[in-house]
Amino acid sequence: MARRSSNTPTIRDVAERAAVSIGTVSRVLNDFRDVAAPLRHRVEEAIRDLGYRAALRQESGRDHGRTIGFLLCNGTGINTVHAHLLVGIEEYCSSQGYYTIFTRHMHSTETDAERLEIPEILNSRQLADCTIVAGTAHENFLSALDARKARYVLLANHAATAAAAEKALNRVRYDDFRGFEEAASYLAQLGHRNIWYIGDAARPWFRSRHEGYLSGMRLHGLEPRAHTFAIADDPFENGRAIVSYLLEQKSPMSALLCGSEELALGAREALRQHGRDVPRHASVVGFQHQIGHVRASTLTAVCVDTVEVGRQLARMAIALAESGGLEQSEVLVPSALVKRSTCRPLRSDDTMVL
Repeated sequence: MARRSSNTPTIRDVAERAAVSIGTVSRVLNDFRDVAAPLRHRVEEAIRDLGYRAALRQESGRDHGRTIGFLLCNGTGINTVHAHLLVGIEEYCSSQGYYTIFTRHMHSTETDAERLEIPEILNSRQLADCTIVAGTAHENFLSALDARKARYVLLANHAATAAAAEKALNRVRYDDFRGFEEAASYLAQLGHRNIWYIGDAARPWFRSRHEGYLSGMRLHGLEPRAHTFAIADDPFENGRAIVSYLLEQKSPMSALLCGSEELALGAREALRQHGRDVPRHASVVGFQHQIGHVRASTLTAVCVDTVEVGRQLARMAIALAESGGLEQSEVLVPSALVKRSTCRPLRSDDTMVL
C-alpha cells in the first residue's frame, strides 16, 4: 500500500499556506462556487505551489480510487466541529495514500426510504471506496443506504435518533454521555446540589449529554434540573437567554452544566449581567471539541479530541474498503473532564438562591 512521506503536502499545509480554514480548501477542491474569488485564488495558488493535487495522483497511481468521502447531512455549512473532523480524516487518509473528498446532502424525514435520493458519492465506487457520514442523518436515509448496499461509516453521535445510530453496522462514537456523567458527579462532589443542565434536547448530541447528566445526578441522589429547549437560535444567545430566565424566576442554582462551549459562555455572560461572579456565585462546566490548544480558555469542560474522532472514522472507512465491506466493531473515543477555573467548592453557608 502506498504511504505518504513526511514531505508530502496535506490539506492542512494548503490551508496554512493560503491562510484559510480546512473547510475552505475542501470547498475549493470540490469546486463549490460560494467561495469568494480572492480566497479561491489564494487556495488554488497554494495548491499549485505545494503540488498538492500532483502528490495525490502520484501516490494513488490514478485519478479515481483510493478515495474516502466525507458526507455532511443536513448541514448548512462547515463549523469548527466539522473542520476538526476533516483534519483528522484527511491526516489519516493521506498517511495511508488515500484522497479525501467532501460534499453535503440534505434529506427529509418525510420521504420513504425507497424513494429517497442518495448522493452520487455513495452510489458509485468510482467516486469513493467508502464514505464517512456525519451531520444529522435520519433513519430513512440510513435505510436507503443499506437497501442500496452503500459502503459507509457513521459518526453515531450525530445521527438524528438513537434508533438511527444503532442502525449503522460500522460506526464511531465519542463518549459525551460518560463525560457529562463525570461532570455532574464532579459538581456534586464539590458540594453542589442545585445543578442545572442546559441544552436543546431536540438535537441528538444534546440529548446524549443530558442523559449523562441525569445518570450522574442519580448516582448522587440529586434532583435533576434541566432546561432542554432553545429560546434563541444562536447558541451563545441561547445560553444567555436561558440563564437570564432562570435567574429572573429565582430558580435555586449553584452550578450549570452546559451542553456546548457556546452555551456555557452565554450562561457566564448572563451571570455577569445579573451581578453574579463565576465561580464565586456559580460554577460553570461546558463542552469542547478539542482537548489541547485551548490555553486561553478558563472553562471547565468535558472535552473530546475531535481530530482523533476523524482519524478513527477514516481508519474504519479504509478498513471497510479494503476488506470488501466486512463489518467493523464500533469504536468509542473517550472524553475527558478538563478542570479549569470556572468551578469551585460550594460554601456551606451559601444557599446560592440567585
